[in-house]
Amino acid sequence: MSKTVSARCGFCGKGFRLLQEQLGHEVRCPHCKTICKILAQTEAAREAVEALKPQLEQEHARPVTAHRHVVMPTGGLRHKSLAILWAVLLVLVLGGLIVAGVVLWTRSPGPGMGPGAPQGAAPSPYPYASAGGSTTAGRTPGAPNPAAPIPEPVTVEIDRLVSGIRRGARTYAAGTVTNQTREILRAVEVEVAILGKDDQELGRAHAQVRDLGPGETAPVAAVWDHDPSVIGVKFVPGYVVGGENPPGPPQRLEVEGDPWPMADPGSFANTGKVCVEVANRGVQAVEAVEVTVVMRGEDGGVVGAAHEVVLSRIMPGKSAEIEIPYEQCPSRLIRLVQVRAQAAQP
Repeated sequence: MSKTVSARCGFCGKGFRLLQEQLGHEVRCPHCKTICKILAQTEAAREAVEALKPQLEQEHARPVTAHRHVVMPTGGLRHKSLAILWAVLLVLVLGGLIVAGVVLWTRSPGPGMGPGAPQGAAPSPYPYASAGGSTTAGRTPGAPNPAAPIPEPVTVEIDRLVSGIRRGARTYAAGTVTNQTREILRAVEVEVAILGKDDQELGRAHAQVRDLGPGETAPVAAVWDHDPSVIGVKFVPGYVVGGENPPGPPQRLEVEGDPWPMADPGSFANTGKVCVEVANRGVQAVEAVEVTVVMRGEDGGVVGAAHEVVLSRIMPGKSAEIEIPYEQCPSRLIRLVQVRAQAAQP
């Protein structure tokens, strides 16, 4: 069995025992954790120490026989690291809660108090009402504006009301409708609430866009038939996807060439016709064609619109010329004509 010898730490001065073969090697003091190098004490060394003891005691000195390497105890380091980690996590959680609260506060305006609402104005019963310009439709006319926008399958933009058609008894809510999905929408019912100056609803304009392809933007002219004495000045657009779907496969009618309005001889400058050539790209014969025309001026805004259902039999792979009359549109302002044709019931 290995013999043990007594040793004393030169740093803390406390004694301890170690194996004899550890003499001359570095060991850790069990009391202060200092790494010490224990040397065998010879007789000469003992005599030297005894001779110097009075002087050392007078100078309050102590012989140094070890160098201390500062080593953080493992347990203390682990607990300190965990404390720091928990503090960082707490700061991150509190910061996230503060940011979320600010975002919800800024994105949740009250009715009629959104970024576009006039300062000091009373809340409007029609959140999407507009006297002009571009308006993006909600899901239903007059529906409350959601605090957090959700992806819409369809975007309806009504630019303006074209009134005075057919001696003031018809008004068109003209603009565009866009399919934002990756599928063919067989039927999109567009409904626009028409309002007066006092925000009272006067009636509703309707249009159905059929077989709208993925990503396709089509002109739309929702029709409102009314008494000539009634005039609408504001509008609230809405839509319904998948209403009464047309029977059979999608009918593919395409407008060929460059449609352009043609004024009738001797007529006023704001009346005329739009001539279009419609081709049947489907597999079934078409008995009637529904044509929608939206005309735009120099600034891109709507200056006129027309909508007609024309009886015209078009066989698959064939085309036919169709004329659509229009009114209340100064021809000198027309710079762009948007036309869409779709199959209709005769």
